[in-house]
Amino acid sequence: MIILEKLESNMATLNLNQINLVGRIGQEPEIKYFTSGSVLAKVNLAVNRRSKDEAPDWFPLEFWGKQAEIVGNYVQKGSLIGIEGELKLDEWNDKSTGMLRSKPVVRVNRLELLKSANNSTNSNNHSQPTSSETHSQDYHQEDEF
Repeated sequence: MIILEKLESNMATLNLNQINLVGRIGQEPEIKYFTSGSVLAKVNLAVNRRSKDEAPDWFPLEFWGKQAEIVGNYVQKGSLIGIEGELKLDEWNDKSTGMLRSKPVVRVNRLELLKSANNSTNSNNHSQPTSSETHSQDYHQEDEF
């Protein structure tokens, strides 16, 4: 019984929500400024599969604060980036149906600018951790990104 309790206690600390991706930006970043002073950047990231014949996987990303500003200034459609983040579920009530909707989004904690859209190596790599503030309540978008 003691072993089981210890195992359950250790499992509670083993929760992990981390995602690492390298891919290309699919469209120009969408930047939002809030009256609170927060800044949000949203993009979709295309990550190629091993086979060139397969379509890439697409991941919606969100960046907050300084990283959002970096995305707005240095990232464009076609830029190659690497990210580390966590998967979260955005939930909102659909205005037209009243139903609860949700979609998974990657909240980025670390950003690496690898190559610009014109395929030249970026000489100014930025690696910035996001602040520990939680900003998810500031912005919800009902339309697909």
